[in-house]
Amino acid sequence: MIRFLPAPDEAIHVGVMRLQISVPGSRSLKDRRHGVRSVKDRLAARYGAAVAEVGHLENHERCVLAITIVGNDAGLVRARLDQMRGDVAQHADVLLDDAFISVTPWKG
Repeated sequence: MIRFLPAPDEAIHVGVMRLQISVPGSRSLKDRRHGVRSVKDRLAARYGAAVAEVGHLENHERCVLAITIVGNDAGLVRARLDQMRGDVAQHADVLLDDAFISVTPWKG
């Protein structure tokens, strides 16, 4: 196995955010998907984040999203996740019920 030595200034921080959101007025999974897709597309386009639905997959009113980003500065990663949380909280199609953020250094 080939092992690469890290660059002298190399730092990798992984930020993960778990969001629980509600889609008010949603009567079907199709309605919910419309609101959730809007959130997912916005976060991916604005912040370059990876976004996945990870919970309440069959519930037409609620959804759990996992969002992740990577950077070389833990403070900047945290600030970007906080920005994303605020963006979702202001989104017209959904309500933010809960958010959890974790930023950890990656050790390869």
